Amino acid sequence: MKLDLRKKVYLPISFIILSLVFYAISNRSDLLPASFASSLFFWSAIALLIPNKFLNMVWNDVKKTKAYWVPFSIYLFFHVTLYGIFYNLILGGFNFFPYFGYGVGASIPTPPYLFVYWVSLSPAFFSFIGPYESDVTPFSLFLGLLLSTLIGANVQRIIELRKLIKERKRSLITITAVPSLGVISGTSCCLSLPSIIIYVAAVSTGTFSSVVPILASPIFFTFSYFGLPIASLALLLFNLRDINKVIRRLTMTTLNGRMANPKGK
Repeated sequence: MKLDLRKKVYLPISFIILSLVFYAISNRSDLLPASFASSLFFWSAIALLIPNKFLNMVWNDVKKTKAYWVPFSIYLFFHVTLYGIFYNLILGGFNFFPYFGYGVGASIPTPPYLFVYWVSLSPAFFSFIGPYESDVTPFSLFLGLLLSTLIGANVQRIIELRKLIKERKRSLITITAVPSLGVISGTSCCLSLPSIIIYVAAVSTGTFSSVVPILASPIFFTFSYFGLPIASLALLLFNLRDINKVIRRLTMTTLNGRMANPKGK
């Protein structure tokens, strides 16, 4: 109990304090190491605050086969390395020229009330493929890992659900359609579809110059960059919860049926 209390309360608080210390000295020391340490301690504190129930749902209680690892790996690679490039392709069209570059950078410390914003975006690993830039930030990496585990767990559970339904000889399409759509919806939220729709509509109706200030506003950026991935996280979590409920019901029904009709009778 004491160890669990220390893990859930004392360690996160200590890490947040250390994060603030490195944030405070970042102006008086090497910026990149200070930013790295501040973000590492902050996001480690957030990771320690994740409920055990969530970890059990996406990791401990899930059988990890190829159905888990393949979508986990593909989405994590896409989210961390290619998401920014893919987003730029959708909004800016294809305009490629042969160039590749990469690097690591840190942002100048923000005022204290924007501390969370600073540790979310700094430091960052950036890469260029032609004119397209992709940035790996602490927030995108942390959310990418959570989303990848949720996607892996959802797909693994859908495969298990299909097997259970096959055993009971029910329609596969009807029962698994909703969970499958939930996974697709959860991943597509991170493509910032609202901004794409607004962008395309503005171009097609000749109101582009009026809409650009909206797309470039801090409020819309916060909504697209932070709000939509968190919404995806919630959607995938609710979807996984519902799949688990269906699996438990089918498993209990199957067990009860076997007990009522034992073999040999």
